[in-house]
Amino acid sequence: MAFTAAQRRILAALAIAGALVAAPAIASAPAQEPDISGVWNRYPPYPGTFSGQPDPAELQVVPPPLRAPYLAQWQAMEQRRAAADAAGKPLPTPSSQCLPEGVPGIMGAHYALQILQNPALRQVTVLAEFMSQVRRIYLDEALPPVEAINPGYFGRSVGRWEGGVLVVETAGVREDVRYEDIPHSPAMHVEERLHLRADGILADDVTITDPQYLTAPYRFTFLYKREPASYRIEEYVCDGDRTVVGTDGSLEMKTEPTP
Repeated sequence: MAFTAAQRRILAALAIAGALVAAPAIASAPAQEPDISGVWNRYPPYPGTFSGQPDPAELQVVPPPLRAPYLAQWQAMEQRRAAADAAGKPLPTPSSQCLPEGVPGIMGAHYALQILQNPALRQVTVLAEFMSQVRRIYLDEALPPVEAINPGYFGRSVGRWEGGVLVVETAGVREDVRYEDIPHSPAMHVEERLHLRADGILADDVTITDPQYLTAPYRFTFLYKREPASYRIEEYVCDGDRTVVGTDGSLEMKTEPTP
């Protein structure tokens, strides 16, 4: 059977279309995950310990949207701490008693943080110089129900990349772990969105939700500047024998060696 030129063109087009349908799809290359590894310090930097200068606005605590009566209680504690600091008799904190900062406190980075990325393990690890703390963020895993998480200082953190943003969800933080004295329930959920800005600054946008204690999501941002590759984190061991809570509730340094 002879085909006209028009029929041959139609058959050729159909053959090409069939080949395209039958050909296996070529998987697109996975997007390159941004490199946030390295050593980071808060930005702008904290003033010197004995400088007498206030922290820059970017480092100051954002007041939380706490429900009544928790807001008044938190404000009273902040006033007590400020008065005690001014009198040279600071009140004890979990950190001064050698307890981990937890989440999100560890990201406050009073000392340097080191971030390790391991694509093979699908894990991001945060190492804090302060008290040698370790936080693990497991990538591409579902966050278990809070009832299935063994409560801990850092809870359970899972993450995923959404383009250039590392989205981290955390639950299961112990109730006695209070970021800046802020109370929370076992149902507290912490979401972080870590991303590199155009100027190279790493931003960690934090959103905390806890309907029992908060009237609205609590939002704030940590900023960090990457240190040179030559920067070295030092060992930081917290020696709890050096401090004691005095009879007036303030923190005191021991002047005599422990027998």
